[in-house]
Amino acid sequence: MEFFSKKIIIISILIIVSSLFDLLDNTIISIFNLEDEGTFALIVDFISPILEVSLMFWALLTGKKIIYQIRDEEEQYKRLVQLSPESIIIHNKGRILYINESGANLFGSSSTSELINRNLSEFVHHDSKDLSKKINEHLEKFSNSELNEQVKIKRVDGALIDLEFKSTKIDFKGQSAREMIARDITIQKSEIENVKRLAYQDALTGLPNRRAFMDQFVQLLKSSENNNAKFGVMFIDLDGFKQVNDSLGHEGGDILLKQVSDYFKKCVAEKGIVARLAGDEFIVLLHNVSHNEYMMVAKEMIESLSSPIIIYGKRVRVTPSIGIALYPQHGHEATELIKNADIAMYQAKQHGKNNYQIFEPHTRSNSIV
Repeated sequence: MEFFSKKIIIISILIIVSSLFDLLDNTIISIFNLEDEGTFALIVDFISPILEVSLMFWALLTGKKIIYQIRDEEEQYKRLVQLSPESIIIHNKGRILYINESGANLFGSSSTSELINRNLSEFVHHDSKDLSKKINEHLEKFSNSELNEQVKIKRVDGALIDLEFKSTKIDFKGQSAREMIARDITIQKSEIENVKRLAYQDALTGLPNRRAFMDQFVQLLKSSENNNAKFGVMFIDLDGFKQVNDSLGHEGGDILLKQVSDYFKKCVAEKGIVARLAGDEFIVLLHNVSHNEYMMVAKEMIESLSSPIIIYGKRVRVTPSIGIALYPQHGHEATELIKNADIAMYQAKQHGKNNYQIFEPHTRSNSIV
């Protein structure tokens, strides 16, 4: 590519020189007012060799100067790219044609040559394989488009990092390629995940909080509209928690809540999710389970708290009152189902606590909500 560029420059200069010769002929005739062609020919024959050598020498010097200038600019650009803090990768359909030192470091390699001719797909983590496939399909349809994406990669040294990159189409040494400018966003992404976790996770127990529970509940309801799914909501309140909290203090109460949370998670396992609403109130969403399985999980929860829990060397005991509402029998909206499960929970308390009750519509008007 550089060879052809240099030839074009020299040819252009020679064309200019040739034009100057034509201009020179007319200029001599005009200046000396020469009408005699013989006289004109003698002058031109005398001057032309001198001018020709001078102009050719000037053309060669100018062309060489321009070529050196272009070469210097190219070398300067290469140095800037090579030493750039930005990670720059040039590839053709994933095959790495060029990568600078920052890019090699980003991929966990101390040598750029180690990465040349390797395919970027080798480094894409399985969590991002689907995205990688979509990117390739997009580029096949819209090869000139600019891409801005995030992917997880496994580096040469085995470390996992999150990358954000911008990719544009370029011409590289006479062939179509794409230039990627990438950066490591692992820390930023981790911070975002932490913020999200704090927003959707109960700080004390590590369980999903009310917001996380409602988001999953609404999604489950939407997906259940067309597939006749059945699921249940369990509203749980701990009997005797206030007495424990008063006698052992808030720290003792917190220890108890953490222990109870662990018990409930084991009881629910893969059947659904358990979340903490507030205080000593928990809520469970069970999906794709039978009527008998709702009752089985409720019995397991009651059984899990049948033995005293040791806190600060003292034996304390709490029991669960559990209310169950089923979809679609007891409601079609999240708030309606939770409310009816809450009503059933109060029915369990009225039946002596430490038991479960399934919502009965006729009890609604007589329940404390």
